[in-house]
Amino acid sequence: MNPRLETILEAIIREYIETAEPVGSLTLSEKYDFSYSPATIRACMVILDEQGYLYQPHTSAGRVPTEKGYRYFVDLVEGNQEPSFGREEKMIQRRLAQRNARLERVADLAALTLADMTGNVGIVGLSDSVFSHGLPNLFRQPEFIIDPGSVLKVAEILDNLDALIREIPQVENTTVYIGSESPIGKSSGCSLVVSGFEIPDETEGYLVVMGPTRMFYPRTIAIVEEVKHLLEMTA
Repeated sequence: MNPRLETILEAIIREYIETAEPVGSLTLSEKYDFSYSPATIRACMVILDEQGYLYQPHTSAGRVPTEKGYRYFVDLVEGNQEPSFGREEKMIQRRLAQRNARLERVADLAALTLADMTGNVGIVGLSDSVFSHGLPNLFRQPEFIIDPGSVLKVAEILDNLDALIREIPQVENTTVYIGSESPIGKSSGCSLVVSGFEIPDETEGYLVVMGPTRMFYPRTIAIVEEVKHLLEMTA
């Protein structure tokens, strides 16, 4: 993909993540400091549409990212460090800096922290326990308000979480599964950000954030990695 198309695709995805509204060329022209004319932006959007990175939900609407578009975006930004969370980073540190707490308590706090910091569902799994928080966060997302069927599919995942979570591949580094790539709930319209962790007593576990495909992946990845780092230090 050439730099112009890449720049426009990234801007569309970031805008859609923020607004949950289809993105038009006029919005991009007005909001972003592009050197391209609106006509050039429109032409690029047509190409991105034809290549499967975007789609147009309605004839007169702007564009929305496809799973292929999100995958390109994640691969593009993965590895780039997000800015420090500042006060929020200190909140994570305070929550998890409980050296005398039982492992289960720390794991539950880690799941709660993932949910609070990402606005999605946070899950932490140990060998014999699964902790999850944040279901209301997910159901407040616009896509789930519009599509009650997706709510039922997500509820089914969480009702069977102990069994389904074993289907998630064991990964050491943070891995992103977008929409139908997900090893669980492929039709739920959700993505997963997953990372394994190991604490000093050699107990292994995993961290999961489950949210809509519209989640802000760079920030979510950074939060998962921060929680992993602190969990391995404090648990």
